[in-house]
Amino acid sequence: MPEENYEKRFLKLQKNGLWLSEEETEILKKYGISYEKCRQLTEILYQIDRVLEEEEIPELELVAINLSERNYYQNTRK
Repeated sequence: MPEENYEKRFLKLQKNGLWLSEEETEILKKYGISYEKCRQLTEILYQIDRVLEEEEIPELELVAINLSERNYYQNTRK
């Protein structure tokens, strides 16, 4: 795996307080999902679901899975 792609997978703190990778933000932008306005991962997931209702997009589905898992581990009491 090229080093450039590997570094795109590191989570970075966004201005809205959410942790997203560069790879995730690029995919979200590509499909018109305005993650910058969201304060919670669930808001991003809602936007992703709306896009996926119209069309099957594997790379966006993968982002949704990753964000769902991240949301579970960050925001669920164990």
